Amino acid sequence: MSSDNQAGLILDLYKIYDTHRDSRLWFLDELDAISYKEYHEKYSGTSKERSHFVAVCGFFELSGTFISHGLISADIYFDIFNPSPFWHKAKPIIDGMRESRPHIYENFENLTEKRTNWKKKNQKI
Repeated sequence: MSSDNQAGLILDLYKIYDTHRDSRLWFLDELDAISYKEYHEKYSGTSKERSHFVAVCGFFELSGTFISHGLISADIYFDIFNPSPFWHKAKPIIDGMRESRPHIYENFENLTEKRTNWKKKNQKI
């Protein structure tokens, strides 16, 4: 893929990311559930919080798909975005979701693993 196409995709992703600032802040600061059961109990009736959750997880799912298919360089992506703190909070909830939807947010999970490996490889000594 040309660098122009990658730059365009990165800019498009950043627009999505920036548009969901409230969702990201809620996710990191206010999401308070350590299991899918607790998430469902606290947020099943509140569509705003569920929308925040889906917006954040969906963004990283989309990003992971782009990385997996080689549409964006991992080096460029991970210089800008860090899915790790979001995955850390989402994982126990997603694990519960996977009881009925086994493949939900797989690209988000894979993206976070790639970020961990990228960070190890690119750490300054």
